[in-house]
Amino acid sequence: RQPVIMKLSPNVTDIAEMARAAEAGGADSLSLINTLTGMKIDIHRRAFVLANKTGGMSGPAIKPIALRMVYQAAHAVQIPVIGMGGIVTAEDAIEFILAGAAAVSIGTANFMYPDAALRVIEGIEEYMRHYGVEDIGELVGAV
Repeated sequence: RQPVIMKLSPNVTDIAEMARAAEAGGADSLSLINTLTGMKIDIHRRAFVLANKTGGMSGPAIKPIALRMVYQAAHAVQIPVIGMGGIVTAEDAIEFILAGAAAVSIGTANFMYPDAALRVIEGIEEYMRHYGVEDIGELVGAV
């Protein structure tokens, strides 16, 4: 038996309902969010840039949406939530943790900064030292 981490799409009406359904279906944890559906049109060619017309949008622009959805999902279920979507800095990661993420994942930032994960880890450690936080678990869902 392998643990099941269900990755939830943000392209739904109610993320909390999806989170509860995944938990009821036996998921061990949740991962969210996936990319938002977007589109790009080349105005000079008057054509879609992507062959499929739409594609996944990720990176810092989606962070406020991802943060809200992580908060809603984390407060709807009893299983751990892994937060992702626009995390570039330690501050970004800490926001997700405070919203209820038990862990975070860094994606797009790795293309800009190959050491992004290391920077985020060091920043979280500094934050914890500054505020006298002994266990990161104290921060999970603290807002």
